[in-house]
Amino acid sequence: MKNLFLLMFVALLTSCKTTYPKLSLDAVSENEKRRVYDFGKRNAETCITREFVQLSTKEVTQYVSGLSLEEMQNFCDILDKRNGKFIDMKLIEIIDNTFTNNYLVYRYKANYERNEFLNEIRIFVQTNGKFAGIGYREWKDEYIP
Repeated sequence: MKNLFLLMFVALLTSCKTTYPKLSLDAVSENEKRRVYDFGKRNAETCITREFVQLSTKEVTQYVSGLSLEEMQNFCDILDKRNGKFIDMKLIEIIDNTFTNNYLVYRYKANYERNEFLNEIRIFVQTNGKFAGIGYREWKDEYIP
């Protein structure tokens, strides 16, 4: 009997999905959305120009500003080989992850020369306005951290 209850409890836990609240796109100012878009686009376009700019700690967290030029170059080489050149990106949703991680996640669908699969650019912005990270991955309709 104990095993049955334990099995039911484990099944209940694994069947529950963690959902992250989404902010309305109108809940964030146009200036803030533009600032985040410009940051993401500037980073994506550095792969085209190969003019990597060290980011200051006034704009980003220490982790992001600590990326080396070699790391950025290697990352761009992988993106270019897989997707081709970056064209643009479109904001799809903003995930409110301030409860657990103290940041918002801006999710963009990215457009590259080759779109064999949809690409996503995630930009993480802390509540203090600093950029905490940027990530590139295959687009999934559901937000999965």
